[in-house]
Amino acid sequence: MSIGVAKAREAGYDLSQLVSNADLAMYRSKARGRGVYTIFDPEMSESHKRKILIANSIEAAIEENQFSLHYQPKINLNGEIDSLEALIRWHHPELGPVMPSEFILVAEQAGKITSITQWVLNQASKELAELMSIYTPKIRLAINLSVHDLRHSELFDWIYNAFQAHSVNPENVEFEVTESAYLDNFETSESLFKRLHNLGCTIALDDFGTGYSSLSYLTRITIDTLKIDRQFVMELDTSERSRLVTISIIDLARRLSLKICAEGVETISQWEYLKALGCDTLQGYLFSKPRPLADIKNQPDYQRQAG
Repeated sequence: MSIGVAKAREAGYDLSQLVSNADLAMYRSKARGRGVYTIFDPEMSESHKRKILIANSIEAAIEENQFSLHYQPKINLNGEIDSLEALIRWHHPELGPVMPSEFILVAEQAGKITSITQWVLNQASKELAELMSIYTPKIRLAINLSVHDLRHSELFDWIYNAFQAHSVNPENVEFEVTESAYLDNFETSESLFKRLHNLGCTIALDDFGTGYSSLSYLTRITIDTLKIDRQFVMELDTSERSRLVTISIIDLARRLSLKICAEGVETISQWEYLKALGCDTLQGYLFSKPRPLADIKNQPDYQRQAG
């Protein structure tokens, strides 16, 4: 049971507003995991209005090119850019910058995530040619897929059509998916990634080590790279357990002939520690924040942001 509680005084003794406030509080209870009650707070109303504005703006954002892609480099052991991860950004005309963690969730709840996924696939495929001309024809671009994407039966067709439209070599593309998203949709995910693998794409398992206690699935899935979650990387300097987990993940990947990427690298000491362990690629603010294509054209080399 999920319960929402509202006070008549805060609704101005208006019955319609009172029920609306209680409804908002009830949905907040559902979001907290059910089995709880929530007392209405005026902030919930403002938050609800913002969500509605974001949801209603998504289609216009696509039509008016309000979305953009930023690219964060992944650095190999030689300190060179090995690949890039495409990350969506949105500058809303009224709200200003809206973080992906906010508008992606709203898009999923409003049933509009499909349009965003298709836009990302096409825009990334379109800009890949320029990235290859800036760096090397062998540069690889990582594109994220959400749990909602994996459930869509037409996802492979969207990817294939985007590649065809922009003459993309699939060997230049890597798809990243979180461990939980992959395993929550195991059969469909495995079928999709086998097809993408046969096409020439590579697959990376993101946020590894944070979701599942059983590792037996690693013997049955189609992946090429494990990405060590930033939680472990951030604690390398302070937690012996995080260091042991990181060592274990890298050793496991080596034994399974998988590559390793560590994300969230922010300090020189983290970089040196991971390099010494033989981590294949590293990603984080130490090297560069995500940057738009225009900035990369002006300054293609990454700039250290920390240390």
